[in-house]
Amino acid sequence: MIVKFFEWDQPKNIICNLENIKNEDFLVVNHEWGGLYLAKVLLADQDIENEESVGNALQKATDEDLKKLCKNKAKEEKILVEVKKQIRSSGLAMKIFEIKLSLDEKCLAIAFVAEGRVDFRGIVRDLSSKYQKTVRFQQIGSRDEARQIGGFGICGRELCCRKFPGSLKSITTEMARCQMVSHRGTERLSGCCGRLMCCLGFEADQYQELLKNLPQKGDKIKVKGEEGRVVDLNPIAQEVRVKMKDHTIINIKKEDIVQ
Repeated sequence: MIVKFFEWDQPKNIICNLENIKNEDFLVVNHEWGGLYLAKVLLADQDIENEESVGNALQKATDEDLKKLCKNKAKEEKILVEVKKQIRSSGLAMKIFEIKLSLDEKCLAIAFVAEGRVDFRGIVRDLSSKYQKTVRFQQIGSRDEARQIGGFGICGRELCCRKFPGSLKSITTEMARCQMVSHRGTERLSGCCGRLMCCLGFEADQYQELLKNLPQKGDKIKVKGEEGRVVDLNPIAQEVRVKMKDHTIINIKKEDIVQ
């Protein structure tokens, strides 16, 4: 069964032997982190391939469980203030995004954003000792943070990471390169999260397919018996721009290219 525990986390597998469970139901799950957390059922009859389960479903969530979740909000806010103080005093380069207290209050999940690896073992020991709970720090990416907060991109539409559910696809500079937009620079190609925009992945496969039978920039080709050098590509039109020896630049269709 595929469920989701937190907005900033990826969908997970759980073991569920309960009957009559449907999509959108909420379950109380004994999480491997050491506490009881609520999980929303995404797909009741499927599992994520090659992924292990992170817990066992104990029961459907009751009204009391939902009330408990709301009551925990006030406690989470107080803990959040304390955790932020410790982060500042320790000088760690990390930003606390959210704190989630388990239903049984045995576990404290702390989501944070950081550019690289952070050694937070000292803070884990301090918090565990102070609150007498299992403390779990979970690093999330800036794109996960943007998905949780929401907003609008430069296109004027809702952020792709927010609009489209599921796992976030890895966006690479090669995707920008094959679409002939890499020259714009990372600042113009980055979204609100500071990472390459999700939309660069929408048509990357099609562009890569269109480029298969076109020469690359810098390749020498023959045009009407004369040699020229490819200076630009237009995969949509299936054309290349060629600079001839007399420095003139002409557009050549793919079918007219002789290499």
